[in-house]
Amino acid sequence: MSNSNSILVFRTSINGKMDVKRVASVLNCYPQITHWSVDLEDWEKVLRIECIGISNDELSRVLQNIGIFVKELE
Repeated sequence: MSNSNSILVFRTSINGKMDVKRVASVLNCYPQITHWSVDLEDWEKVLRIECIGISNDELSRVLQNIGIFVKELE
């Protein structure tokens, strides 16, 4: 885990506002996350996370624990 700024981008299984609220309830608990957004118009429902010192693996596990499939986009 590094202390540099990162932008992590994931394809997700988010399917609407209720899923976004579930994601918000988890991501808003991390002070390392400075900003995040979901593009519900994109077919991949892209989740973009700006963070410091948190890994994509950790975020993937946390989101999968609440039933949201994620795959990192390159």
